This record gives sequence, C-alpha cells and structure tokens, in this order.
Amino acid sequence: MPDCQSKHLKALDSAGISRLRSILNAICRETGEPLCGPAMQKIAALLIGLFRHGVTDPDKLLSVGRLALTQNARGMTKATAFKPGGQVEAP
Repeated sequence: MPDCQSKHLKALDSAGISRLRSILNAICRETGEPLCGPAMQKIAALLIGLFRHGVTDPDKLLSVGRLALTQNARGMTKATAFKPGGQVEAP
C-alpha cells in the first residue's frame, strides 16, 4: 500500500539520477571522497530525499551536499535542516 505522502514526492527518473550522480561526482572530485564510501552514501540519500521533495536546482543540491559532507567530517550528528523556500539552515 503506498504511503499517503508518496503522491507528493517527485519521481526519480533517469534524468534525475544522472543529475544527482554528476553532483555527487563533483563533490567526490573536490574532496577526494570515494563515491561508494559511507560518507557519500549518506550524502546521496540526503540529495535523493531533497530531490524527491522538489529541490532540483543543481547549485542548491551541490551546496547542501558540500555542507553535509563538511558537517559529517566534523562529526556533527545533527542533520542539515532544509527550510521551505530553498534555504539551508546549518545546525
């Protein structure tokens, strides 16, 4: 049975997957993190969730991914808060 909220989520098609992968690849190139490493898996999950909730701007997704990876590297446990209107709020 589908979740009642699932009708509000954006579908992740092959074009969306390609966009998200290019964003992840850019972060990997910048940081030296392996694409299949645990840190990037967390970033990928975060970006997929944001994308499915309508955040599709590549610059915003790249910024959130960079910020989340930086916070993860510092050992912060709080998730990055994403506010309506596309604003990122650091914990």
